[in-house]
Amino acid sequence: GRFEKAVYYLDAVVSFVECGNALESSFQESKSPFPMYAETVELIKYTMKLKSYMAPDATPADKRLAVLCLRCQSLLYLRLFKLRKESAIKYSKTLTEHLKNSQSNTQAPSPGMGNSKAASMPSPVSPKLSPGSAASYSSSASGGGGGSGSSSVTIPQRIHQMAASYVQVTSNFLYATEVWDQAEQLAKEQK
Repeated sequence: GRFEKAVYYLDAVVSFVECGNALESSFQESKSPFPMYAETVELIKYTMKLKSYMAPDATPADKRLAVLCLRCQSLLYLRLFKLRKESAIKYSKTLTEHLKNSQSNTQAPSPGMGNSKAASMPSPVSPKLSPGSAASYSSSASGGGGGSGSSSVTIPQRIHQMAASYVQVTSNFLYATEVWDQAEQLAKEQK
């Protein structure tokens, strides 16, 4: 049935992880295990849909399988993060420097500092940009005295792309901790 199929897929997950591990050990930079690990995370998600551990008829075995799937998924997310960690550190330094420079070059008041106007935050939605262009974000902010102001932030495309990549890399770490916590909670419920 579905449980056996899920176990079969989880066995495939272990094989993919072993293969990815072998790729990492071979020091062939042209063959990164990143895509294999990312696809393996998707296989785990699919496997968990086969037999829901939250269904009313879920057996203790279903729940133990789910704990194992969640832990594997968490460790894969952590590995995905670590494979791109050096890039994230570089992105963080560049973005921090950009934010420092843009704050010192602007007259816009800082949010939360008792000023009547708040600086606008860039939208997380990626606009379609041509190379070398900049994204411009505008928003209206209401002041404490009932007046309204408008502010605009221009973000160079390179910085926008770097921020998107930074979020993509660091989100793997956040997913790893979130999924591990889910596994721990489910494991505690089994005792």
